[in-house]
Amino acid sequence: MKAVNRVRLIYLPAIILPIFVMVVSIMALLVGYTRINDADFSTEGLERFINPLETMNDSTKEIYRELEDTSLASPLKLEDKSYLNDVNRRLEKKDSYLLIRKGDQIVYRGSKNSSQELEEKLPEYGNDESDQDRGFFVGKPGNYLVKQQDFVFQDGGKGSVFILTDLGAVIPYYRSVLIQACSAVVCVLILTSAFLSWFMHREFVNPIRQLKAGAERIKDGNLDNDVVIDTGDEEIKELCESFNEMRAELKDSIDARMIYEKQNRDLISNISHDLKTPITAIKGYVEGIMDGVADTPEKMERYIKTIYNKANDLDALINELSLYSKIDSNIIPYNFEQININAYFKDCVDEIGADLEQKGMMFSYRNYCSENTKVTADPEQLKRVINNIINNACKYNNKAKGKVSITLTEFDRKIQVEIKDNGIGISKEDLPHIFRRTYRADMSRNSAGGSGLGLSICKKIIEEHGGEIWAESKLRAGTTIFFTLNKVLDKSKESKK
Repeated sequence: MKAVNRVRLIYLPAIILPIFVMVVSIMALLVGYTRINDADFSTEGLERFINPLETMNDSTKEIYRELEDTSLASPLKLEDKSYLNDVNRRLEKKDSYLLIRKGDQIVYRGSKNSSQELEEKLPEYGNDESDQDRGFFVGKPGNYLVKQQDFVFQDGGKGSVFILTDLGAVIPYYRSVLIQACSAVVCVLILTSAFLSWFMHREFVNPIRQLKAGAERIKDGNLDNDVVIDTGDEEIKELCESFNEMRAELKDSIDARMIYEKQNRDLISNISHDLKTPITAIKGYVEGIMDGVADTPEKMERYIKTIYNKANDLDALINELSLYSKIDSNIIPYNFEQININAYFKDCVDEIGADLEQKGMMFSYRNYCSENTKVTADPEQLKRVINNIINNACKYNNKAKGKVSITLTEFDRKIQVEIKDNGIGISKEDLPHIFRRTYRADMSRNSAGGSGLGLSICKKIIEEHGGEIWAESKLRAGTTIFFTLNKVLDKSKESKK
């Protein structure tokens, strides 16, 4: 479930629970109030709470009707103190009391707290201003619901029986109901707030703290540990996964940069070493000439030729370094075109064969491609790849009879070029690294010079052609370099397929 929906669901009880508890509390208190008081009310509990005046009126309605019948049928009872005391005891349970007035004098008081001021406000005999059954309200002092029933004493005197209900008695009850309801709501709010705080801390705050700790570790340079979050919703876990992916990519980027910087340092070191070798030789031969060591025309010619060859080696190293810099920065232009692989390699083989013959090496060529096979390639850069591989084959060959062979093989969508030699070979430990720039095995460094960029340049060029390059080798038995080129497919044949 999404975080926003979880938060909505968790906040829903925070709204509903207090309202529900308040309603339940009020209903429970109303039921309790009904049970504490007599169960002869005619109104419902909720109505009693909403309309207290009606409630108090109903509570004394039965006794009032009894007094009304008594005043009409047997008014002598209203002069019987024992009867009046019995009625008054029943009224006391309903927060009411009985009052009998004869003329202007009060002859019976059911409550010791009855005030003279209140008694003076009672209506005169024969009052018909309000419904006596429902009573009427009298205030100051206190708040009373008054019901009046007139009758005639035995001696002919005019009398009135009053039922006075103290409305102030309901106020403490309502106050108690409100206090208890508010207390229940406050308790529920505290509990729900505590639960929400715990939930928010567990689902959001704690994961965010862990992510913050992870960010602090990254700031301190520790990129090895993932942030692991067991709790939290889907978005938090997705955020954690994205954070860990960012950490991993950052680590890979830093590692790659460190490797790149190390390779640059190695490159500078190798280039410095390889440039120093021909320069030292050139200086030595020039000093020999200056010192008069080359005292014969033959020696002079040999010294000058050696200086020339070393200068050519120096120029080749500088050109190779410049080329790799352009390839590595992707600024070298490629002129791709469709070339016939048979015609192209025929020209290459003629040139390569002549060069190898001068170096005293054997050369063979096999072509298993169909006559009109074409590939998409840059002829100049492809020739550079072939020459680099052939030069390595010659450079790292210590056999009396060196051999180099080129084999072309056609596949459905690619042409595979195989260049094999019988040179010193490459160990299993070094083989995976030979296409890395500046990498050269110790044996190759001791046996020949060079910048170590040749195969890395080949790899860059072949990859730009959309092909692959790899090697197979056996120490002291020779090396085979393979690379592939994309064929130009016949559209008519492809549509038939």
